[in-house]
Amino acid sequence: MTTGEVIRRVRKSLGMTQAELGAILGYTQPVISQLEHNAAAVHDVRVLRRIAKALNVPLAILVVESDEEADVNRRNFLRTSAFGAGTAMAAGAVGHAAAASSTGSIHVGDADVAEIIASTNQIHELDLVVGGDQLCHLAANEVRYVEQLLNAGSYSDTIGRQLTSAAAEMMTAAGWVHFDAGHLDRARHYYAEAAQTATAANDGIAASHALLNASLQSFQGVFGPSELPRDARPREGVNLADAAQTAARRDGGPRLRALGAIYEACARSATGDASATVNAISRAHRAYESSRGHDPDWVYLPPAALAGTTGWSYMRLGDHRTASTYLQTAVDGTTSWPRENVGWRIKLAENDIQGGDVAAGCQILIDHFDQITTMTSTRLRATVDGIAKDVRLHATVPEVREFLGLAASR
Repeated sequence: MTTGEVIRRVRKSLGMTQAELGAILGYTQPVISQLEHNAAAVHDVRVLRRIAKALNVPLAILVVESDEEADVNRRNFLRTSAFGAGTAMAAGAVGHAAAASSTGSIHVGDADVAEIIASTNQIHELDLVVGGDQLCHLAANEVRYVEQLLNAGSYSDTIGRQLTSAAAEMMTAAGWVHFDAGHLDRARHYYAEAAQTATAANDGIAASHALLNASLQSFQGVFGPSELPRDARPREGVNLADAAQTAARRDGGPRLRALGAIYEACARSATGDASATVNAISRAHRAYESSRGHDPDWVYLPPAALAGTTGWSYMRLGDHRTASTYLQTAVDGTTSWPRENVGWRIKLAENDIQGGDVAAGCQILIDHFDQITTMTSTRLRATVDGIAKDVRLHATVPEVREFLGLAASR
């Protein structure tokens, strides 16, 4: 089902006409018809956010899998208007927006920067709900949009700095969803662009964000398979985490400093350096309890996430008893975030299996298998597949047989 078809079905279920939806959005009835026929504008997160609000549904409902026709429409959209379909369609002037892009006559102000920040936050929130696989095209479109504003727009020095920082954060968001979807080379590209862009804006916090995400990718992240792939770079991850902590040292707040230290711990645990890992864990928890500095909104480190990454590090070191306590805390603290909750349940199961309680670990996966299979995250699927491979040696255990049967049916 295309995004346009989802919009049509939701609208009709509410007893709303195309003209009525258009009146709410400020669009004409023909524009709504175009959207429902999967016009290229449905691939712009700003447009989707407005439609979701008008229909009173979660944005995640409107984010559906891409297909070949949608890709063609998306490319046409980017050729005709780099400045977003929302404004262009409302004015009925897509061609005018494209012409403006070539003359540099688009004026960028506070509202434009605020919209970019809101779109970035929305991408991060959607990833927590549905996983990154369905969000790559949306994020890539947003990066192209903000790059066009930087290159072709007119703005004051102050707005320019704010726009550059917002661009860096959007690039980091694009890197994250590509990483979650398993497109590692594209993710590295976005992170490198984000770090360079943030440095140009003298924004140490935005630079730290990109470096931290690059560090996480270097050791394949806490939700990835426990067995590191050949292209994993944990020592590089240590260096990137150190650089991120240096970049954030001037202005970073407690959560940001803790995030840098716990990512360092994760990377060091992947190298097998137990003493350095425990030292970094200790620094992360001390930083978390401090009060100095400023934490931007993007720093996602609630207590459950800190507990989970701590547990993951101990699991990597082979201390499964300590890891279990922290991972259970992460599970209990993420019931409102489906992808996070699934990820920590998988890691708790994996920890039980590695610690020798194969039956208990497989039972966790059996009990939550329906929830696991709803996640469109390549990383999570790869982790479950890795667990299935590892437990085949224990196929005489009833729980293992049942789990393997579920995995095979998927």
